[in-house]
Amino acid sequence: MTTIQKELVWAAINRAYALIDYDIQNNIEKQNKFLQQTVLADKSLTKDEKSYAIKRLNKDFDYYKILYNKGTKRICENCQVECLATLY
Repeated sequence: MTTIQKELVWAAINRAYALIDYDIQNNIEKQNKFLQQTVLADKSLTKDEKSYAIKRLNKDFDYYKILYNKGTKRICENCQVECLATLY
């Protein structure tokens, strides 16, 4: 297993955030999809680093959905109540 260089991962994530066009990606779900596609297209990252970056983006996505109370809701498997987060 290769070592994940977190500095490179964070640099790729920051580059992806810098490329967001808020007129086109006008909601949090479109922004998250764009960020994931941008990270996956980054040739400077290894497969493991891309996987780490996507997991990090998904955690951030859940955090922002809860913080702003926006996004697609789902039914929790445990308590059968609608919730925003997918990882909590």
